[in-house]
Amino acid sequence: MRSCAGGRKTAPALDEEWRHLRVPFIELLGAQVDEAGEGYSTLSLLVEERHTNPNGVMHGGVAAAVMDSAAAVALGRLRGERIRRDNPHATVEMNVSLISAARPGDELVVEGRVLKLGRSVAFCESEARRRADNELIAKGRFTFAIRS
Repeated sequence: MRSCAGGRKTAPALDEEWRHLRVPFIELLGAQVDEAGEGYSTLSLLVEERHTNPNGVMHGGVAAAVMDSAAAVALGRLRGERIRRDNPHATVEMNVSLISAARPGDELVVEGRVLKLGRSVAFCESEARRRADNELIAKGRFTFAIRS
């Protein structure tokens, strides 16, 4: 993250290789990739009514999907676009802890990080936080198989 006037943090622009990055399912949810660095990514989501469960809070599946994608983008960025295309990776296991509720109008910042990259497997983690107060909404661990 970079600092701008007023001390507010801003994400660096995505480089040309990743500017075209599309994650169609995440677009369907309304999230977007804000930053993609080597082994790190940031996605954001404005929680809307359509993201809620019958109790009026964000459905856990929404959090899990965006967190999984944040981890996958971080991993893809670390591995490189050409390698990722030729030898894709896929989530094979996830564990998501839903810690606090998010409601319509909340903006979430989801950070994904690569913990360990091996030849055939990678381990990642993600956190979802409410932008307004930095409260932790969810935390997860993700395991990816890498096709060789």
